[in-house]
Amino acid sequence: MPVPLIVLAVIVFLLLVTLIVCACLAKYLVYPPRPSFQDTFRLEAAMRYLRDYDETKSDYYTVPSFDGYELHAELVRADQPSKKYVILSHGYSYDRHGSIKYTHLFRANGYNCVIYDSRGHGLNKKAPCAFGVVESRDLRALIDDCYARYGSDIFLGLHGESMGSALSAICLGTKPPVRFAVLDCGYADFKSVIEGKLKGFHAPRFYVYPIEWMCRLLFHVSIFAARPADALKENEIPLCLFHGENDGLIPVSHVERLQQATKGVCEVHRFPGADHAQCFLTDEARYLRTLTAFLSNIEQIGGITE
Repeated sequence: MPVPLIVLAVIVFLLLVTLIVCACLAKYLVYPPRPSFQDTFRLEAAMRYLRDYDETKSDYYTVPSFDGYELHAELVRADQPSKKYVILSHGYSYDRHGSIKYTHLFRANGYNCVIYDSRGHGLNKKAPCAFGVVESRDLRALIDDCYARYGSDIFLGLHGESMGSALSAICLGTKPPVRFAVLDCGYADFKSVIEGKLKGFHAPRFYVYPIEWMCRLLFHVSIFAARPADALKENEIPLCLFHGENDGLIPVSHVERLQQATKGVCEVHRFPGADHAQCFLTDEARYLRTLTAFLSNIEQIGGITE
């Protein structure tokens, strides 16, 4: 075989290998391996995050999203009757059990807590993960459902962790009728997160482009479309941002970009030594103090006297 043909064959072979690898990575991102619903419950219990949570006292229901997709949700009530509600969104590849630890903090402030399984997670039917883009529309359906279910006079806010933070921020771009949002360890854009992971694995950063192509071609979702910072450019809803300074997945620079993007009131609280989604674990007392102060200020502005 002539040398030019050998070189061409090698190039074609390497290209095919690259495309196959990127297709596998795309599938891993869109359909990540997930622990079972029962396993996440046991894991959260082992971490002592469930505490006074009693699943027998929760109200379970489903909410149809914009396209008819059913979302499994659960209401964890406050100790006393209250018009204050918060919807909590969990992180990538987990389920609503990951939100339970935060319900203790909100319930301590008199909030009823709606926790739910994101699209394709938990008890919901299998579906591709869109990194917050489609999931933000699901959250909007849950917001509308809260007002229909619990009354038009409720005081409603959002809390999100990791991808839950990102989808909450993207949802804010639609100007939903909520009073506040607490965003914990969210990303400003998902593309740079993938680039960071590729760098960590010593893989070429340009792989993000064929991975994006494969996500679009095979699963009709886009890595590049998940840009929470862009969604916040017209946001005026008060934000409280948490981020670990030692976050190895989503660098702390992302919280700075989110802060710079929003037009509204925004608090940023960094937690020294905290890795990804570990602010609560690193210093729960500080997390509670900070959240309580933020909620108190927002409630005063909103005229809440409970």
